[in-house]
Amino acid sequence: MFMKERTAPHLLAALPRLMHRLPKSHECWEDIAQDHYKVRAGFGGEQYVDAILKRLRIPHVAVADLQLAERFCQIDTVVLTPAFALILEVKNFSGTLLFNETSFHMEQETRDGTRLGFNSPATQVWNAKEELALIVDRLGVKLPIHTAIVLPYSSTLVERAPKDIPLVYGNALNHFISRLPQTGRLMPFSEMEAIGQLLINHHSPFLKTDYSKTYFYETKDLKKGVLCGSCGSPCRRMSQRTFICNSCQAKVVDGYERALDDWFEFATPGISGEQLQAYLGLKDKHAVGYLMRKMGFVRIEGSRVYQRVE
Repeated sequence: MFMKERTAPHLLAALPRLMHRLPKSHECWEDIAQDHYKVRAGFGGEQYVDAILKRLRIPHVAVADLQLAERFCQIDTVVLTPAFALILEVKNFSGTLLFNETSFHMEQETRDGTRLGFNSPATQVWNAKEELALIVDRLGVKLPIHTAIVLPYSSTLVERAPKDIPLVYGNALNHFISRLPQTGRLMPFSEMEAIGQLLINHHSPFLKTDYSKTYFYETKDLKKGVLCGSCGSPCRRMSQRTFICNSCQAKVVDGYERALDDWFEFATPGISGEQLQAYLGLKDKHAVGYLMRKMGFVRIEGSRVYQRVE
């Protein structure tokens, strides 16, 4: 049973919107596209592992997507059973993986021969185990904590595996869990739920991404106006709420609101009347004032900049 289900990462939807807002010729566009591919692959692998865990036959409680506030420790999945806790770090990589136990580094060799470097997930798992142990101690519970790195698909090859952290393929995960030692006092289900709830209580929302600092673009680089959510092309206004894509003819509802969502996420948290007029191509200050009132904008004290009331 999942006490906290996994949700799609915000970047999964946000990065394609940013890609639409920037020209393909921009130097950071390919970096954004690669990051979106990684986020999509990672989430897909995690969903696949979640589906496997839901077929686990021993009593268990699972908590997904934890960000523990004290040390900003991110954990993919914690599985609580009557006999132990298990931390799972899911890594969906293609090609071949090589772990370096000396430098705590991991290399990926892709199918086309490209070599990429990453922080070792073994280190991430070790940090998660330390943090989880502190939380469990607060309950006064003696609970063995196991760890594993999970590769969702058997097409990923491992040339050099970590020595101290088990590495398990997705199709063997439930078998691996069933063979972990079950010694000492077994927890009742209510105690498993109490620990699961304590973990959820310690969860801290993930920090918002500062896109312009991450990808090195300026506000002036962003495309203006209402863009199609499907192909990213400019749209023309058909009615007060409806826009039509100039390229694929898709209908866009609440186009101004969607465009402003992009501004506040990818540009700045506020917008002036002049910026709003230029960004949306409004004809005059009266149209600007009408839109601001309609969308509930309020002036930031001591400035000419407005922000939207959530």
